[in-house]
Amino acid sequence: MSVDTSRARMSAELFVNGTWTAGKAGRLDNVDPGNGRTVGAVSLASTEQVAEAIAAAEAAFAAWSATPAAARGDILRRAAGLLADRVEEATATILLETGKTEADARGEIGRAVETLRWNGEQAGRVQATMFPGVAAGSRRTSMPTPLGPVAVITAWNFPAVLATRKLGAALAAGCTVVFKASEFAPATARLVVEVLADAGLPAGVVNLVFGDPQAVSEQLTSSSSIKALSFTGSTAVGKALAAQAAPNLIRTVLELGGHAPVLVLDDADVDHAIATTAAAKFGSAGQSCVAPSRYFVHESRYREFVDKLTAKAKSYVLGHGTEEGVTLGAVAHQGRVDALVRLTRDAVDHGAVITTGGSQAARDGFYFEPTILAGLPLDSKATILSEEPFGPIATVSSFSTVDEAIDAANAAPYSFAAYLFTDSMAVRDDVVRRLNASNIGVNQLAPSLPDVPLGGLGNSGYGYEGGIEGILAFTQLRLVSETHVTRGESHARR
Repeated sequence: MSVDTSRARMSAELFVNGTWTAGKAGRLDNVDPGNGRTVGAVSLASTEQVAEAIAAAEAAFAAWSATPAAARGDILRRAAGLLADRVEEATATILLETGKTEADARGEIGRAVETLRWNGEQAGRVQATMFPGVAAGSRRTSMPTPLGPVAVITAWNFPAVLATRKLGAALAAGCTVVFKASEFAPATARLVVEVLADAGLPAGVVNLVFGDPQAVSEQLTSSSSIKALSFTGSTAVGKALAAQAAPNLIRTVLELGGHAPVLVLDDADVDHAIATTAAAKFGSAGQSCVAPSRYFVHESRYREFVDKLTAKAKSYVLGHGTEEGVTLGAVAHQGRVDALVRLTRDAVDHGAVITTGGSQAARDGFYFEPTILAGLPLDSKATILSEEPFGPIATVSSFSTVDEAIDAANAAPYSFAAYLFTDSMAVRDDVVRRLNASNIGVNQLAPSLPDVPLGGLGNSGYGYEGGIEGILAFTQLRLVSETHVTRGESHARR
């Protein structure tokens, strides 16, 4: 297949109260990471325009929250169909502004369609739960009630999936939204909002803004109108947002960084472990919070594993997503390249051996060679063992005992994803119990899908996205206790 980039419109404006409008705070270039060229522009909101977006969300809340859940779901399902109809345009859009390969871009759009559809199907299933009362003739009802206008802030690495996951859940719950999308992937956000509007979403229910991240987030979290915040991004920014949200007691769902360990035990199928994890390690150039990044391999399989993972890394073809045969795309910007160079040099200074890669690729755009760093001791102070690399780079270290491997896996400050490869059921259960991770794959990946809740631990965040729990995150469970009182009788209220 090939991508027709002429279908893509790579500029984006604001969407406030149902109207597309130019931002009053200037524009930024939308740059294709695959070649460094400007492909469009993003319009930036002024303080007044952000305030207008908040006001529009607040004004639209009463009618939207009163809309039958099934009707809200119908809009989400229609939007899913419209996005599927625009799959070629959407694929080209993501490819051009994120540097993804065609396969990665198409895969993300497929997940985004599925996410909108699933939330649409679930909207009408978020229902009140009845409980018996304590006194005769009484009852209690737990009623999910929309919180109010919410703020949604997304990252650039999976712009379609993150937008549809957060918007889908918030809209299914009956909330209105101020959506602050990444300036590194504005056209994808614009396209998602377009399909929602075209599907019949009323004016003011979703408002899209771009702008200075710190200034916009501070304005959103300082507003008494905003009742919840859902953010995906770095741990440092997530902590700052949590602090900003605290004075107004804004509820937060934070999906933050990850540094996923892979434990390969002595009885593991090495070929299977490499084939399985490589898709997550090098997909989207490794820019994923669940990407495997630290391999811990039993000493009896270590040399075999290093050789085979190195060969796998060497097999990837770097290039622009429009080029034939490309299997590894660019990272987001030069800053990511610089970070990967820094981490590699520091690892070498701590004794790591580069078995392949290790440098910025000599071509236009922002490319880092697929890199394997072998030989770091389990207790090494190399920065790459504690800092999320967020790129096509992995370390491989050997261990002697399972206890050593678990301690090394749990040593990083992140607790999102982890992977285990073994044929032993008893060992599996023990390791899964002791791993400090919320998303664990055993002999497989651990995908984040719309039907099951997933949340981080520690520096990887808190709260849940996906599943009914992801929708309920935007609701208050109101407890209504009732007793039927017959005239002339007195009943205790409970």
